[in-house]
Amino acid sequence: MNKTKWEIAWDEAQLKSSGRVRTQNEAAWAGYWDEVADEYLSDVIAGEPVYRAIVDHLTKQGAFRDGDSVLDIGCGPGTYALLFAERARQVDALDSSAAMLDAMLREAAHRGLSSLRPLQAKWEELVPEGKYDLAFSAMSPAIRDVETLLKLEACSTRSCCLVTYGENPDYGPINDLWGLVIGKRQATNAYHYVYPYNLLREIDRKPTLEMFVLERAKQVPVDRLVRQYVTYFSIFTTIDAHSERLIREYFEARSDTGLFEVKKHVRLAAICWDVPGEPGP
Repeated sequence: MNKTKWEIAWDEAQLKSSGRVRTQNEAAWAGYWDEVADEYLSDVIAGEPVYRAIVDHLTKQGAFRDGDSVLDIGCGPGTYALLFAERARQVDALDSSAAMLDAMLREAAHRGLSSLRPLQAKWEELVPEGKYDLAFSAMSPAIRDVETLLKLEACSTRSCCLVTYGENPDYGPINDLWGLVIGKRQATNAYHYVYPYNLLREIDRKPTLEMFVLERAKQVPVDRLVRQYVTYFSIFTTIDAHSERLIREYFEARSDTGLFEVKKHVRLAAICWDVPGEPGP
């Protein structure tokens, strides 16, 4: 079967992505996510008003309803799963990182939430036990092409939602350090909303689209950032003492009393659609 225009464009964007998960770096990516799980949860809690606004939007769309069963693919430390669990009958939260799931469960216990069920598995290998009222994924490399997108849809009896980048992201220090540690980095927009949104339109879905903006800033110790970025760049290359020194010098030159201000501005695109043949909201 011939590929559609947007299917081809999405595949090409993935091939150009410097940071994509490949067979040779899959284990290293897993180690990175395990290492940053606790800090990721702290960021999630800080950004919760925006994530809650997205869940409220899904409610207004009829994509998420009280008493629903939800599958959250690539849930991380519970960015959305924790919010779904406040009103859902059951939330199956899938992630390949045990540390991410542990962080989510600790926070769920703190909030008194009991409807979360962790599923530690790769999305590509998961065989769902059944279908859900809502199949959901946000900012996850699990949904990266038409095959993985339609697998998400196949897990739902009613509603689907994908949250991804609404504009090309500013990766901040990663862009600068990539040039210092590895070399020129090819620009990529592999997780831009235009690919899944237009692909869904091509295959006769009727997706809705809503944008949200997440902004935050925090002061992070330089030593912590050096450890984090050494682990990150180890995914793509061998980090020796010289490379680690370059990373440290980058942050020290831009820090104040050992603290570096990490800024984040992300436009999030929430794409919702109904399973074909199923009634809408």
